[in-house]
Amino acid sequence: MKDSSLYDVIIVGAGASGLVCALQCARRGKKVLLLEKERQAGRKILVSGNGRCNLTNAYVCASDYRGTPELAAAVLNHYPFQTCLDFFHELGVLTLQEGQGRVFPRTGKSTAVAEALRLACAEAGVELKTESEAVKIEKKKYFCVKLQTGETFTSKYAVLACGSKAYPQAGGTESGYKLAASLGHHIISPTPALCALNVKEKAVARLQGIRVQVRVTVWPQTPQALTSEGEVLFTAYGLSGPAVLNVSGPVGKALSGGSVPLTLDFFPDISDKESFLKERAAHFPARTAKEFFAGLLHENIANLLIDFAGIKKSAPVSSWTENTRKNVAKTLGAWPFTVTALRPWTEAMAAAGGVNCAEINYNTCESLRCRGLYILGELLNVDGRSGGFNLHFAWGCGYTAAAAMPEE
Repeated sequence: MKDSSLYDVIIVGAGASGLVCALQCARRGKKVLLLEKERQAGRKILVSGNGRCNLTNAYVCASDYRGTPELAAAVLNHYPFQTCLDFFHELGVLTLQEGQGRVFPRTGKSTAVAEALRLACAEAGVELKTESEAVKIEKKKYFCVKLQTGETFTSKYAVLACGSKAYPQAGGTESGYKLAASLGHHIISPTPALCALNVKEKAVARLQGIRVQVRVTVWPQTPQALTSEGEVLFTAYGLSGPAVLNVSGPVGKALSGGSVPLTLDFFPDISDKESFLKERAAHFPARTAKEFFAGLLHENIANLLIDFAGIKKSAPVSSWTENTRKNVAKTLGAWPFTVTALRPWTEAMAAAGGVNCAEINYNTCESLRCRGLYILGELLNVDGRSGGFNLHFAWGCGYTAAAAMPEE
């Protein structure tokens, strides 16, 4: 006789990967309990993409991920872009593709995604318990999950979809790492990813609030140089924006060894900047330095560049020497900054590090150390760049694990 109190699967965490996994398991006829420690499911979904939810990317591929890209590749094989798009369309979410392949709900609000998943789970029969934090999991014949309230639940399969430490104000904690470790897994120390950077140069505060399209290079002039193109936002403390967020993971790991050099190229599409400046100076010979940069650079950036390069503000550009042009060209192509720290976890949208993926079956997301346990999404040592890649990986993990669970 079947035990009515026994669940087929208990999922800890009602975030992106947990909701998809719960839905797909329930649709396959499994009795599912979904546990969420917060008062509301999908809180990180709600804050993602500045509240718009960049839910996937048309160009998603394994090279968009760090940590364990091989695991990302396996998940993408099960859950490619079109499958993701079809999945959300079937849930009733109309989407809109914007620049750089980024896909958003057509409503422009992340609630469209979170609510669609919540409704679909309820319709499929998922039992959702909010304000229910799992504090202990044991594996005997079945999994036994104990809540902070003292309640216990049992299941044939268990899923850890607890997310990472990132963005604690939306529910990020270390609880998932602790639960995974208690079941035999090793944790690669998490560091903030998709996070802004503090820099040594105090003058950056003069540019606060300015956004520019640039190429960011970390460790310039080295074989390990890492580049990222896109928008950079200057802040009172340093640098932010997508192009900076995309290099923050490796930078964060490297900071344990000291500060990290970084440069900005304000004109990555102009290969010979010195010749460009020479031709422009010939066209506008009577202009002062400030006038010369009108139409090229934001006024505040131009003023700082003039000070940085030691150019006489009132002298016409026709008086510039070859060395002056070289200095200006070099600065425009590789304006140097010194990264001293990452911003705190409260500002990080993702985490590098997590459960060691050598202990995970890439094709199923099942633990190799605890049979019947599945570990998903941001809890794993996989982090994607900005642009919908982390959410796609999370959905894909949930989809992959649910499909891999044996039929009863």
